[in-house]
Amino acid sequence: MHRATRGPAGRTRALGALAQGALLLGGLLLLAGCTATSPHPPSATRTSTPTPSRPTPTGSSTPIAVPVPGITGWSSYHAGPSRTGAVGSGATLASLGRAWSADLGGAVFGQPVVAGGRVIAATETNRVVALDPGTGNVVWSASLGAPLTDVGSAAGCGDIDPLGVTSTPAVDTASGTVYVVGEVSTGGGAVHHQLEGFSVATGQVVLSETVDPPLPAGEDPVHLLQRASLAVANGRVYIAYGGNYGDCGAYHGWVVGVNETGAPGLVSFEAAADGQGGAIWQGGGAPAVDAAGDLYVSTGNSNPDPPAGGPDPVQYAESVVKLSPDLKPLAAFKDQGAGGDDDLGTGNPVLLPGGLLFVAGKTDVGFVLRQSDLSEVSSVSGLCGSDPDGGAAYDQATNRLFVPCRGGGVQTVDLGAGRLGVRLAGANGAPIVIGGSVWAVEYPGGTISQFGAATGAVLQRVPVGDAVPHFVSPSTALGVLLVGTDSGVVAFRGGG
Repeated sequence: MHRATRGPAGRTRALGALAQGALLLGGLLLLAGCTATSPHPPSATRTSTPTPSRPTPTGSSTPIAVPVPGITGWSSYHAGPSRTGAVGSGATLASLGRAWSADLGGAVFGQPVVAGGRVIAATETNRVVALDPGTGNVVWSASLGAPLTDVGSAAGCGDIDPLGVTSTPAVDTASGTVYVVGEVSTGGGAVHHQLEGFSVATGQVVLSETVDPPLPAGEDPVHLLQRASLAVANGRVYIAYGGNYGDCGAYHGWVVGVNETGAPGLVSFEAAADGQGGAIWQGGGAPAVDAAGDLYVSTGNSNPDPPAGGPDPVQYAESVVKLSPDLKPLAAFKDQGAGGDDDLGTGNPVLLPGGLLFVAGKTDVGFVLRQSDLSEVSSVSGLCGSDPDGGAAYDQATNRLFVPCRGGGVQTVDLGAGRLGVRLAGANGAPIVIGGSVWAVEYPGGTISQFGAATGAVLQRVPVGDAVPHFVSPSTALGVLLVGTDSGVVAFRGGG
């Protein structure tokens, strides 16, 4: 899990291979706008105890027609399974102005998602809502149960309180179901993690399942933080886990998957099985999913911290791991220079054209790997000068990556030239790309900025108007730009 301490400075690596590997990117189609869908829509409700409260309708139960141009959906973290955070076009967002704000009574750490003409957001109070994208009015609302409070006393550490839904939900667009996972208190400091599937149109509960990993004896779900965003693929919902801020208690990084229909059929992958740690939290990013349905996750350091300088001796710690649909390891890459608290898992892997992927961690080194076997193609050092935190965005038109820097700025990586580009000042949250513009938020103060993807020039900068959570990342659809805040959701619309 992310800590305040810094690892060693990023080491120098050869860049020639990066330029050579990056040439594979030109002219190939990017999967950026794809949505992760399931060919098997839910046919029956599967429930387990406890079941969440029924949704409270506060408007029409039929989908809302919104007379604004632009893309119609944002189904999961960074738009789709490749996690590029890029959409090719949308409504103009020039002369950006605040359209509406929705006070939901709790912090929204994940990206709002959009499907079926609805904006769906989930809070740290375990509230899930569907909003009218034109007005911000609540269409339906539901609760997963009581969140954990007094987290530091219950878990021994942690910096989110109350602790409910922290990850970005994911939508199965084929069935019109949105999936959300929350940490639910059962009293006395005990918790479990609850997966709920809701009809986007009506808020009806279509799936309810406890999704704690198969923990070893002596370990407790209270020491797990479900920070990484959800993924939907292969007829399953995938949920990843790390530890709370401060790495208290015994825990491992996990990915679990459950069926959308029929019996749960839980499958799982455990990082650091020969030790502890290996958190899969990814700065809030989701597992990436390729066209074959294989998943890619990045992991943090073992717990307690291994010696500085690396490599981390624990299996699958400080690694990118490729997993089959049933979560069997297919390949792994370990950052050999990551020791101490260097956390390769501060951001999710991003799938690139040409069968490549990109990942970066707190050694401030970005790696380009082959998706097939996770062998290293190239690397570039000196990213950010501070921890890269959250999912990078990729713009195919300029062949550039945009990496969020916790200490300030968004670092440009020019893949074609094989070198670092300019650092975009004034934002530190995970960026997205809309057409030829990069959009990113500065946290915790709350300012959203638009940059030219080709030039890095600041095009506009607008106050959000509310404080925003760590690693906040905007989303867009139906002509609005959406930002989660410490109290709900703010929407912006272009005026020109």
